[in-house]
Amino acid sequence: MPHSRSFQPTIMATASELDKIRCNPINERLATFRRRFESTRSELAVPSSSDGVQIVFSTAATADVKNLVLDLIQALQIEPAARILPSRIAERTLSGDLGLLYSRVDANQLDIAPAIPLVEQIVRNEPDAPTWNDADIWHAVFELVARTNPITPPTTFEKAVFDTPLRSSSASQRGIEQTHDEVDQRILEELTGRVYYDVGGFYERYFERKSWTNNARDIYEEARAQYIEGRWSGWPEPSIQGPFFEWFMKFQHTVLSGLRRRYYTSANKVLRGSEADRKLDIFLTPADAALPDDEHDWSNVLVIGEHKQNPDEDRSAKTLVQLAGYAREVFGSQPERRFVPGFTICGSVMRLWVFDRSGPYNSEKFDIHKEPERFVKVLAGYTIMSDAELGLNTFIKRDGNGKYIVTRGVRISLEDKPIASTKAIVCRGTTCYRGRRSDSTEWEYVVKFAWPSDKRQREGELLKLAKERGVTGIAVWFNHEQITIDGDPDTISHFRRDMKFGTPRKLSSKASWVDGSPESSRAYSKTSHRGRSGSGATHLMGLGIGASSATTSSSGQKRKRDERLDRGSRLKRSKSNGSHASGTNVRIKESELDAIGAHSIQETVVDSLADCRNQWQRKNVDSIQEAGADSLTDCESETYGNRVHYCLVTSPAGRSLHEYQSVRELLEALRDAIRGHRSLLEDGKILHRDISENNIIITEVPAKEAPKGRLIDLDLAKELDSMPSGARHRTGTMQFMAIEVLEGKGHTYRHDLESFFYVLVWMCIRYGYEGTGRQKPSKVVRPKTNILRGWYTGIYTEIARNKVGDMGKKRFENIIVEFAPKFENLKPLARELRSTLFPIRDGDIFTGTFHDHDIMYDGMIMAFNTAIGRLGKEEQSIA
Repeated sequence: MPHSRSFQPTIMATASELDKIRCNPINERLATFRRRFESTRSELAVPSSSDGVQIVFSTAATADVKNLVLDLIQALQIEPAARILPSRIAERTLSGDLGLLYSRVDANQLDIAPAIPLVEQIVRNEPDAPTWNDADIWHAVFELVARTNPITPPTTFEKAVFDTPLRSSSASQRGIEQTHDEVDQRILEELTGRVYYDVGGFYERYFERKSWTNNARDIYEEARAQYIEGRWSGWPEPSIQGPFFEWFMKFQHTVLSGLRRRYYTSANKVLRGSEADRKLDIFLTPADAALPDDEHDWSNVLVIGEHKQNPDEDRSAKTLVQLAGYAREVFGSQPERRFVPGFTICGSVMRLWVFDRSGPYNSEKFDIHKEPERFVKVLAGYTIMSDAELGLNTFIKRDGNGKYIVTRGVRISLEDKPIASTKAIVCRGTTCYRGRRSDSTEWEYVVKFAWPSDKRQREGELLKLAKERGVTGIAVWFNHEQITIDGDPDTISHFRRDMKFGTPRKLSSKASWVDGSPESSRAYSKTSHRGRSGSGATHLMGLGIGASSATTSSSGQKRKRDERLDRGSRLKRSKSNGSHASGTNVRIKESELDAIGAHSIQETVVDSLADCRNQWQRKNVDSIQEAGADSLTDCESETYGNRVHYCLVTSPAGRSLHEYQSVRELLEALRDAIRGHRSLLEDGKILHRDISENNIIITEVPAKEAPKGRLIDLDLAKELDSMPSGARHRTGTMQFMAIEVLEGKGHTYRHDLESFFYVLVWMCIRYGYEGTGRQKPSKVVRPKTNILRGWYTGIYTEIARNKVGDMGKKRFENIIVEFAPKFENLKPLARELRSTLFPIRDGDIFTGTFHDHDIMYDGMIMAFNTAIGRLGKEEQSIA
């Protein structure tokens, strides 16, 4: 680990500090740490002497020493005194200092030797006795914080919220970008470390001891006449597609006729409602769901199935990705869907699947000829099980007037189509509808369904907290509740109860989409509060698929090695000032990770502030806030990430941002959403962290002086200075992610403001063709030449590199030249916002964070106000 830099010794405690220490004694609360230290000392046979701590630190395993220090920091952070003692290096408490220190030690960014004096002060006390030297201990804490936070340069680590690692999802692929190759790559990334094969008890969990189990058994008894001499009658050998489908449909007609659901095949015909033009081999729908000309729609699909002629393809990546692509389409067209059942039939080998919001898992395979009863009971079971058992959301009721929910005794009718939804598998599955009371004609609510991690603070709780703290410009809480289905909690852990999960399949290092950072994003540490490693190595848990299958597209053709994985073209990154330059300041090192062979990226720390600075730097460096490294906390204490299904109702209602009715309305909505973000940060002490096109609404008929745009979706929001939630991962919309977030730095308010800017640019290029006589670019420009494609395709470091280049003055002009006709007059606004967010420093754009919030907030709001004023003058001149 790198050694800490020079520091100035701390002063002894002030009278005020001593008073706080006396009023909040430590007592026995450090006894656990002292006992653990004594145990380590005894195991090493280190004598109890004045230099005992130094000997333990020098002889114990690095991981053991690191764990001791982390445990100590965590214990001190929750001490009452730490929560009220003010920091000596920033505007926060000492508890905040300790939280940041924990993150840096955990990420192997600091030498832990400076902690020796603090440990020596603590172990001077008997293990189970109250401490008698509290003032000395807290002085040592202040000393440690000062030693690990150099005063030169005087930057702060203050508001970088501890982040859970980012995970890629397929949600960024939309519209024409949903080619099979692009989507399939994202699906693989999305499912990395989340696919479980041969789950014990799967069949028993979903098909035994049900109200309909006896009915399924009766169907099998009637079907036995079709089973002759150990095989199903008429089974084609080999089971090539055409003859197999013919056999399957004939089998259904004979065995499963007259039921309320029916299987269909559509291997040669695209189902309606798919932007990716996917065909589906076998699927189950309501029997009356067929459309004219035998067409089918993804919105009616209940169970998905994939057929392969070769039984060896049962565990292939191609089979997995194809079935996952079907599940993604179902979730996209049925956004309230809780989970999606499925199956594969490869030769005569059948395997059952479930796709939920934490990923897919499957049963042990079985041969349909050797286990005929299981085969029939599965096919029959899907046709007769309840809607809830098929993964439909029965919390949402339906009648002749449409969809509705009942919450707090109020019936709220839902609009037919959501105003926002996510098309991906492993994600929060956020879906928002406009709602109104049954006796009203005005939309007054936003009703949101989502699947956040059970470790995250509930969005409803954050909204209530924001309301209590006087935050303005965001959604107003009405009610939130955890959803129950048939009296049971709707959670991933409840879905997966009574089953035995092993380890997820691992990803081949030869897969074409693997970058130097795991999951094609960035390295993340496997450390956690329960099991920490001192090696600093990153780990990749993924799909255990061979290169031959992982590099094969859905058409069966070999994919070429992605040329963008050129490891010699990384960004030059200065950790101390947030500026970028061309050149090579990143050291790429190859090492084996869990015998996978993925690459790790190590970044050289350069103290570029040690050189002479220009006048701009000398005037502003004191106000630069450094974004800390992502804490990258992974949760090893569970086999899979548990998510909780909940419903949140807020007001007022609104429209999606792309449903703007005028350019002025769009700008006012964005400006007021930024104001709301500022209030959330400064008044609520909460950082949003997920600014995107879907998380800003245009307020319907706002009252005078009320915000015309509001922020919604606080699922990923965090209170400032809070510790990592413990959630395994968080996802974001790549095209709106800030550069430093893509690079793995901790999240600050600046990164959300940068995301607001990307939302504006996105809107100006993707929309604004209505009534102009010109087509949208997606109709006339191929995806490979789309100017913004580099913002959401490829690896995270590559996307960051693309954005750095695009934010330069020259290339930015190439971006805004693509503005739609309706937004031509917003180019000056875009330039002004770019200058505010990316000032030039050392000849390069600056991507860091100012300690003074006003610099960027005021600059952006003023730019919007100026643009809105210009629009008003233009409207007057036209009139």
